[in-house]
Amino acid sequence: MTAAEVLTVRDEARWRERLPARESVFGSVEFASLEQQHAGVDARLFTLQAPHGTVAYPLFLRSIGELAFAERVDRALLDAATPQYTGPFAPQAPDPATRAAFSEALAGWCAESGIVTEFGHLQPWKARAELLEPAGLKRDREIVYVDLTQDTDRLWRSFTHACRKNIKRAKREGVRVFAAGGEADARELHRIYELTMDRQQALENYYYPPGYFASFPELLPDNSRILLAEHEGRVVAATLYLHDDTDVYSYLGGADHAAQHIRPTNAIVDEIIRWARASGKQRLVLGGGYAPDDGVMRFKASFSPLRAELRLYRRVHLPEAYESLRGAWRDHHGVGAEAAGFFPPYRAAPPA
Repeated sequence: MTAAEVLTVRDEARWRERLPARESVFGSVEFASLEQQHAGVDARLFTLQAPHGTVAYPLFLRSIGELAFAERVDRALLDAATPQYTGPFAPQAPDPATRAAFSEALAGWCAESGIVTEFGHLQPWKARAELLEPAGLKRDREIVYVDLTQDTDRLWRSFTHACRKNIKRAKREGVRVFAAGGEADARELHRIYELTMDRQQALENYYYPPGYFASFPELLPDNSRILLAEHEGRVVAATLYLHDDTDVYSYLGGADHAAQHIRPTNAIVDEIIRWARASGKQRLVLGGGYAPDDGVMRFKASFSPLRAELRLYRRVHLPEAYESLRGAWRDHHGVGAEAAGFFPPYRAAPPA
């Protein structure tokens, strides 16, 4: 077993060799570059050469120094979080020796780098959760996915009756769905997305600059697809999808609330399903809602009865620093306890 190697986005060729976008679009160096540019993270790919191939684990590092109470702790400290739908990847299920070597090497690198905590958002079908410490694994929620390997008739029948009616209504109303063809279409996606975030009173970190959306067709032309729904000459809904060889992910999007009655988002999902089937994909991952059985979850569930379990991962690498940060967060906000379930707790939003 050789020593671990940690790559940055400057190691573009080696990153792409160890974890190409066709295997994990969210784990790709292209996605990492976008997030590093627009989200203020420092991207890394932690790798370990194992007997049956390379273990690759994408991580985004964030500075403790950006926290409002950072002066009370070591500002050079970091924490780590995976991109969504990733986790550690390996070509085969790891044996006990690989699991032990990975855990030890990762813990050593985190301690040496000043990484306080590690948070994972695991891909349900591909992530090698066996490489992670069992005590840190946690079931989060169910997400909806569509099985694209079904024949078209069976797939259509798997939609709820209301969903099929809404797709037909969008067609009757003249909703036209088309793929983005340039920067102007990416700006329309940004406009629609911001309208949706404003309506939902989203936190600041859910907003992106316009250039973020326009960067996907440039950096990930073979792994991203923007679909827009137009009605009477005006874009009324849009979604950015990311995809690798097997899975298509609904990533960011929204709709003009005033056009909800003509069901443009139903038309978009129907179109991405058609495109994904024709492209040989296995699954469309629609995700979950903000809360169990909320309106978002019910909408997604109308396209499929299938569910996958989304698991999260939590590990503390520097216990003393972790406790100091928890205490600093409580003192700064004047509360006796952190938000239940949020990890790391010192990054939770201020209590209302």
